[in-house]
Amino acid sequence: MTHPVVPVDATRGVLLMGYGSPAGADGLEEYLGEVLHGQAPSPSMVAEYRRRYERIGGTPQPRILASLREKLERRLSAGGTPVPVFLGVKHGRPALRDVIPEAARRGVRHLTAVATTPYPSLWIGDPYREGVAEGRRAAASPIEVDLRFDWHLDPEWVGYWKSAIGRELARLADPSAAVLLSAHSLPRRMLDRGDPYPTLLAETSNAIAAAAALPRWSFTYQSAGNTTEPWLGPDITEVMQQWKGRGAARQLIASFGFVFDHLEVLYDLDVIVREFADANGIEYHRVPMPNDDEAIVGALARTVGAAGAPR
Repeated sequence: MTHPVVPVDATRGVLLMGYGSPAGADGLEEYLGEVLHGQAPSPSMVAEYRRRYERIGGTPQPRILASLREKLERRLSAGGTPVPVFLGVKHGRPALRDVIPEAARRGVRHLTAVATTPYPSLWIGDPYREGVAEGRRAAASPIEVDLRFDWHLDPEWVGYWKSAIGRELARLADPSAAVLLSAHSLPRRMLDRGDPYPTLLAETSNAIAAAAALPRWSFTYQSAGNTTEPWLGPDITEVMQQWKGRGAARQLIASFGFVFDHLEVLYDLDVIVREFADANGIEYHRVPMPNDDEAIVGALARTVGAAGAPR
């Protein structure tokens, strides 16, 4: 990936951070090893994830992240002063540990970093912090990185879901339909660390439901890990059954816990949850993800501030 050339006098920049994805089937084993913190994935795990990625036709994440980077740079530079925006991911390429030294080599001395998740959970945020720390240590010259995560109540973020849910409900034209606002589950042990994730999700789901004036809705978790330890609930399939029992056979999923399409949306929801719905007499519908929508670009731009300056 080619990054923008930073002018000699440009000492400030922006770092857009994403989760990352495998570089095709050949890079899947290396990618899973990174996700597992250096532990080699089993052959069966690699085969299973290869099957999942093949089922969804590969991941659109790299394309979406590249588009978000370009649009964010354009938005921040609209005032006439170029603002370089670098892209780094915590798993895969371009890795944070490589991108930050590159920015330092190009003269940047301060990066304002924003993650493509609006929820500053410890579980979600710590790997970003580790990647940034590793990148700063690898830089040949000092570079400061100001991390900004919290944009879960940004008006454009909430506004996207209000509008998108409203459009889908209008198409359904069924007052009995239920809206399920879903987010990735976490192990329950994270609550012992004081992780604010459930509180942030509650704040956001309540804000979305109020903005969209939803009469029939629930918050749910999805994509719980396949481990023996307990994960946060209620699980989406349980909530779907409950709504069916209340007369809502037509259900609309809004996966507000994520910003763009990837495995947890295209496979966990559009394959696994859809199959569950079909088997249980539930009509499955899903709200399109924001991806690189201008509303998300606006939320990211507001989070980093004008030209990436300190707030």
